[in-house]
Amino acid sequence: MDEKRTASNATAGRRDMQKQAACVAGDINAVARYWAIRKQELLADAASAFISFVEPAFLYDMPPFIEPDSFNVMFTEWMLFEYPFRNDRTPLEEYAAHPPAGAKALHLDHVRQICETQIFSRFIIHDKDTCSGMAALEDIQTARRYDVYDPELCKRARWRSGTIGERIACVDGLWVPLANTRLYDRAAPADTALDGPGFFHPEDRVRKPEAEHASFYLRLVRDIIGIDGRYRHTATIPPDEKQRTRTRRNARSQGA
Repeated sequence: MDEKRTASNATAGRRDMQKQAACVAGDINAVARYWAIRKQELLADAASAFISFVEPAFLYDMPPFIEPDSFNVMFTEWMLFEYPFRNDRTPLEEYAAHPPAGAKALHLDHVRQICETQIFSRFIIHDKDTCSGMAALEDIQTARRYDVYDPELCKRARWRSGTIGERIACVDGLWVPLANTRLYDRAAPADTALDGPGFFHPEDRVRKPEAEHASFYLRLVRDIIGIDGRYRHTATIPPDEKQRTRTRRNARSQGA
């Protein structure tokens, strides 16, 4: 009887987490739709800033050649969560500060929690449970550990011993992935922990000095798809029918 009760409780717990993660995804989609209708207010300037920093190699007819949908996913994530749009607020923060009429209180509460807790980093994968969908991750920049509800990560057998680059946030006590950009690096975490993808590299002091003050996400995207990106020659970005960006690199720290 106790075993049945335990199994039942575990199933109920998974359903609750699934429901909460789906709710958060719906909250983000609502914000994205809001700004899609108002794209004339920010799209041109945001795209110019993103392309100017990243300098995608495909614009120079050089690899990696990525699908437009994959590139748009990368750009949209940066624009929504990081672009300093108005009074140094991101579009997500601007939405939370000036919500549309009729927005529900629970939705706005979630959006504000996301604004306060969202981070993008590369995370060391310590453990993952395919049954519960929980993954034990460690931020490679800060060494802080997170228990993240991430069934997508958990079900992918090859995503196990490297690092996963993704954006997460805590909503009502549960850490969940936020966006569609997922960048898996199969290199040993120890090999990329100090000067790997996303960090400010020694050569950037000459090639891109402004990168020192850029976000980890923006530097990481430049590293893998930029014309001067350190890892663009080893990046593989396959097309994906779900418009998810999953990068696999055979990474080796240069100059090591």
